[in-house]
Amino acid sequence: MTAPVYITSAAAWIPPAESAREAVAEGKYAAEDFEENKMLCLPVVADETSVPDMAAYAARRALDRAAHVVGGRLDALVHASVYHQGRDYCWTSGPYIQRELGITGAFAVNVQQLSNGGMVAMDLAVSQLQAGRGTSAMVTTSDRFCLPGMDRWRGAYGIVVGDGATAMVLSTAGGFARVHAIGSYTDASLEPLHRGNHPFTTSPQPKVDDLRAPKKSYLAKVGKESVMQRAEVALQDIVGSVLDKTGHKLDDFAKILMPNMGHGLMTAQFLEPLGITADRSLMDWGRYTGHLGAGDLLAGVARVVEKKLVREGDLVLLVSAGGGYSLTVAVLEIESVPEWPEATTDFALPADVTE
Repeated sequence: MTAPVYITSAAAWIPPAESAREAVAEGKYAAEDFEENKMLCLPVVADETSVPDMAAYAARRALDRAAHVVGGRLDALVHASVYHQGRDYCWTSGPYIQRELGITGAFAVNVQQLSNGGMVAMDLAVSQLQAGRGTSAMVTTSDRFCLPGMDRWRGAYGIVVGDGATAMVLSTAGGFARVHAIGSYTDASLEPLHRGNHPFTTSPQPKVDDLRAPKKSYLAKVGKESVMQRAEVALQDIVGSVLDKTGHKLDDFAKILMPNMGHGLMTAQFLEPLGITADRSLMDWGRYTGHLGAGDLLAGVARVVEKKLVREGDLVLLVSAGGGYSLTVAVLEIESVPEWPEATTDFALPADVTE
């Protein structure tokens, strides 16, 4: 990287969680999935709070934490999401978030790259700042998964989804972590994994989204081994490419953050291909959050700082993947650990779950 870019702040907004065990008892969650995924609960928005307002809540927290550097000024806002943002047609939520924050003079844009959305948004924001098209930028994510469109407990293989929003402020003027390298890559041969054999439609369909069906049909066509092999090669290629830019090895990193998927899928998709152990990740914390749509990695950055899980000089690797099949990897160096009094990544747990 030429121009230095820093993470100035990060924050989350996460609602109280519902018990996975109760979901099993009520027939909403398959017992075998509970055993495989090892998720204990999922944060669930229980009121009428809108998805873009969730993002605005997290963004205000991040702006407050970055005020000493950016003073409330942003040149860009990149919002990422996986699911419904509150309107079906001809509307984007990024400008709404910008307006709610009272930010003027910025460019707001939406990104849809499924689970990799937050990291793709970060890559775009970093690129804007490196190109001299501003001195500060914000990345936000927000997702709320609910029926009738999405079944959070049964919708996907190896993943259960939690509600929440995240925000990160980046700046060329300074911050608690420097972004030493970031890169993205798409293996489009795996694009059918999220499309399957279903024909294209001309409008949204009024039914529950079955995320298992496309994967099932594609796996039946090409075989699981083919998919896992290509995903592993893509992961190793992008991780190797980004590490080559900094000269680091995987052993150099104090923390390696990845999406909050079920533990079985996490092991097969990330831990084993990279040759790393779960204790270097936030998988234990992910047992409470589930998959926060586009926001897992941004929430993870906030978490390691709020809970003092890193110290000055530590290296942190962010590894993300999503539809397409796209991957984004970033190398961070912790330059200081800020004293933020509020832990925005803490949230109320159900009675049968303890940390």
